[in-house]
Amino acid sequence: MLADFGEFALRSESLDEVLAEACRLVGEALGTGRAKVLEIERDDQMLLVRAGVGWQPDIVGRLRLPMAEHSSETFAIEAGKPVITQDIRKEDRFDVPPFMKEAGVVALVNVPVFLPGQAPYGLLQVDDTEPREFGEEDIEFLRTYATILGPVIDRLHKIRRLRQTEERFRLIVESALDYAIIVADAEDRITD
Repeated sequence: MLADFGEFALRSESLDEVLAEACRLVGEALGTGRAKVLEIERDDQMLLVRAGVGWQPDIVGRLRLPMAEHSSETFAIEAGKPVITQDIRKEDRFDVPPFMKEAGVVALVNVPVFLPGQAPYGLLQVDDTEPREFGEEDIEFLRTYATILGPVIDRLHKIRRLRQTEERFRLIVESALDYAIIVADAEDRITD
């Protein structure tokens, strides 16, 4: 499954497609059919449910959780390591967001996703509607998956920024009238 995801991630240049496929594969691999990726946004103030499988359409791409809340998600980001809950009804370390309770989530595992250089991106979260003991193999699989996901996300962010820069440069060149644009290198040699 990790190899399938790696091959897909190398072929795709769409972050949304990659995250959706990551959720689909992880939900399938762990047999829950429900997984999501949450992205830290707005100057580290909110968590966006960026991608997901097994969730209502009004959740994925729309639901935001304040980072100031003491939720299972923020707890995992602050811990910087996987956080497992076999049964949320017995949980006292953090609060479980209402949308998850309403969706029937009982067990969950949150694994932080880090970009290269250890900057936090967000979480990979797998949810189950039954009490479940996520075993060591499950946790190691998810940690490996999150470790692969971080550099993939970073690569796709860089591709997006490069395309934006290229588009801006193209617009500048196309809109220049009666001017010459000369590009020189550090030694003042004309390169373009």
